[in-house]
Amino acid sequence: MYIHVYPKKFLFLCIALMICIKAETNKEDYFTHQIKPGESVSLICIDYYGNYSNNLDDAIKESNPSIKDINLIIAGGKLKLRKPQTASKKKDTSPSIFTKKVNITQGVVTCVVGKALLLKKGGDKKNKLTTNTLVLPGDKIFTGSDGRVEIIINRESVLRMKENTRLTLGEYRSKEKNEGKTNVDLKKGTIWTKIKKFADKICRFELSLPTAIAGVYGTVYETSVAGDSTTEVKVYNGEVSVKGSPRASMPAAGELMEVPGPSEVPGPHEVTMDEWVRIVRSMQKVTIDKNGTPSEVNGFKKDPSSSWEKWNEERDRLIAKILSEK
Repeated sequence: MYIHVYPKKFLFLCIALMICIKAETNKEDYFTHQIKPGESVSLICIDYYGNYSNNLDDAIKESNPSIKDINLIIAGGKLKLRKPQTASKKKDTSPSIFTKKVNITQGVVTCVVGKALLLKKGGDKKNKLTTNTLVLPGDKIFTGSDGRVEIIINRESVLRMKENTRLTLGEYRSKEKNEGKTNVDLKKGTIWTKIKKFADKICRFELSLPTAIAGVYGTVYETSVAGDSTTEVKVYNGEVSVKGSPRASMPAAGELMEVPGPSEVPGPHEVTMDEWVRIVRSMQKVTIDKNGTPSEVNGFKKDPSSSWEKWNEERDRLIAKILSEK
């Protein structure tokens, strides 16, 4: 006894079988991520894939058609994601966008609260800044009276801007070559910075201030610049080396300076950036006045009523896994 299958039916059976096999294979390639409070698509991508890109963004949109705005994902919801792939040991000319890449040099906006604006390098118009934006050296970012922004650079430096803050992104450290420093120029306002800890004592992040430069080593610290350029650096954990900047002795364009009367002056000597240095450690702070004169290092205490401190500590816990990986 045998079953006779007509050619067309046999073809349909084969196609149906192939579709089932493909569907099962595709199903195994995916996993479900439950969205945590405070997460964004870019932050999730940096966690799983080591980086964020517009291609990853498009792929996630395609896999999650129910999400109308990729910049507004809801805590408690679920995302269907492709499983991260391991980079091939062989040279691959066209690696998958889902291959985990942790040595990419990039800056990504992973959180925006309230109003924030972006002025691209060389641009003349500020545009609304949104979560999941790639930012480049030379870009300027401004927060409004209700705005806060989080930026992750190279998956190792995190900076958060408080309300009424403006800064310019400088050069990024080359993650691929493992050389150089990431530099950020804080013009006005307050930022919270968290830097990944490394075994060595090499400075990978430098903050330029109106009258000083802060070199950072695996640190959590806050920096505030007032309207008159007075600056305060508070270290919550780790160590920051704050030293005088040559800009401290130079007036800004159009600024008037008082000229002292005749007096005896010291002989010629070389003026260097290292004429004063303050090492600021955990739960210590230093203040630099508008003329570039530093105070002594003093202790401080956390403010339990500060929503800014609380917000930063919550987000530091959220990204702890990302910055702890080697």
